[in-house]
Formats: sequence, structure tokens, C-alpha cells
Amino acid sequence: MEVIYSDLQELFQNVLNDYHEAYSQSFGKHPLGTLIRQHLPDMMSKLILDKERYIIKGSPGNGNWSATPWIAILDVLITNTPQSGYYPVFLFRDDMSGFYLSLNQGVTEIQAIYKREAKEVLKIKAQDFRAQIGKIPSNFDEDVIKLKNLSTTKSKYPSLYEAGNVISKFYSADKIPSDNQLQNDIKEILNIYELISYNEGLPSTQAEKEDDEEKYKEFEELRKFRFHKRIERNIRLSKKVKETQGYTCKVCKLNFEERYGEIGRGFIEAHHLVPISYLTQQRIQLDARKDFVVLCSNCHSMIHRLEDPSNIELLKSLIR
Repeated sequence: MEVIYSDLQELFQNVLNDYHEAYSQSFGKHPLGTLIRQHLPDMMSKLILDKERYIIKGSPGNGNWSATPWIAILDVLITNTPQSGYYPVFLFRDDMSGFYLSLNQGVTEIQAIYKREAKEVLKIKAQDFRAQIGKIPSNFDEDVIKLKNLSTTKSKYPSLYEAGNVISKFYSADKIPSDNQLQNDIKEILNIYELISYNEGLPSTQAEKEDDEEKYKEFEELRKFRFHKRIERNIRLSKKVKETQGYTCKVCKLNFEERYGEIGRGFIEAHHLVPISYLTQQRIQLDARKDFVVLCSNCHSMIHRLEDPSNIELLKSLIR
């Protein structure tokens, strides 16, 4: 019989109370593993309004119990895997004395690239993120997080997560806050997360600008345009748009498979219709049917040359 949980506070308390006992038991199909992988993410997703943009994943380990289980909130415009990018994450201490809500980094990808220097790179990147945030909210702090308290913990990941921490908030096992407080903390860290994602990807030199960016002279306009392009290039979103709308250009009616044969099958581009001037770090419209349109490469390039790159009817009239 499936256990029904009433709130987040109860779920977090169960993890802290039962994890050490579970750690000595068989990993496969353990109910505590299901709680971390399924029940906690499901409960947490109810607190997040923008379900198109955020996915929540939890892990008690991969094949074996992890010393520090986690539940991550991933912005699909940045990453859909905890192994890369950056994201808010609940991280448990190995002694289960408490857990953190941390804005942290995907340590697996960094470690694969930088090998022995991974910790230093994570610390440098964390410092850069903090510089972008500016003033840290009063209920969060920059202090280092401490995940590894047990001498028996041999895993390398807790120390990497410690190095990757940008900002955090600690919850003691004997004083877990109410669901309302947890919801407020999640909302606040998501605002910070969105701010950084909105800033990311700006060219640092004139040579890094792409051809269709030349008309954006103002810093803020270029930032919005870069954010717009990141939405369009997101593989998960783009695939969903194509599956929903098909593979025929909505402006010129070109179908690549009909024109080029087998090599054109499944090829089309997704264009985000929300006007660039509306793009800020606030909630972004990501409905595959209403907020995007499929375009051939030519029409997609041309629509970005319009004053308003959301004006599909104007582009159609130019062709006519």
C-alpha cells in the first residue's frame, strides 16, 4: 500500500530520520529511495507555477546509496541534467544533521573537463555567479557548505558540491521550517537563478557578436536577444515544438523532406513568438503550440531582421 504524504516538512524529516538505517539495507526498490526520487520532487513541483520551464529530479544514488542525496530544480533553458550547468538543489549532509538549499553547479561535467583542478574551477565559477547576483538576500548567505561530517564517507562528490556552492541556506534536522517558509525560500532562490540565466551568454567582445545581433546596440536589448536565441536553441523545447506543429514552414510552406528527400526528414527550426521586448527574467511563455512557430532556415533568418521578430503576418506579406 502506497504511503500518502501530507507536506514537504514531513518528507524531509523522513529522509533525515531514516536514511542511515536505509544506507545499510538493499538499495533496489527501497521506499526511501522512492521518496527521494518521486515523492519529494512531486510535492515540490506543486509549489512551482512554471512547469514548462522547470523540472525536478531527486537522487538517493545510482545503483548504491549516495552519502549525500539531493533534489535539484533544473531550468530547461540551462540544463536538463544535474551533471551540467547550475541550479538550485537541496543537499543533505552525510550525517543527516540537516540539509541545504544551495545554488550549486553540475560537478560531473566540470570534473570531466578540468580533472584535478575541478574544485578550484568550481570555486572560481561560484565567485563569478555571486558577483552577478550582487547583494545576497538576507535569508541566504555565501558561507561554505559542509556536507561531509562522517569519516566513513569516501565519496569525492560532497567536497565538489561544497566547492560549487554559490549561495545557500541551512535547515537543521531538529528545526525544519514549515511548507510556507520552504516555498518562500524556493521562490527566492528561483528569482536569483532566473537573474543569472538572463545575464548569461552575453558576448564579451565585438567579434563574438553574431550577424543578426548587429542592430542591437544597447546592452539590455542584446541581452534580451541572446536570451531569446537560447530559448529557440533549447533541444528539449525545440523537439516538443516540432512534434506539436510538424515540419512545414508556417510562412513559405517549405517542407525539407519534400524538397531534399531523406536528408531533409525531421528538419525545421523553432521560432519563439513572444516579442523580444517582453523578455526579462520574469516568467517566460514556453507553450509549444501558442508561443512558438516552425520556420524554414530562410524565413527564420529573415524574421530576425524585422523590427518585430514576432510579426509572422508581416513576413508572409513580404513573400506575397
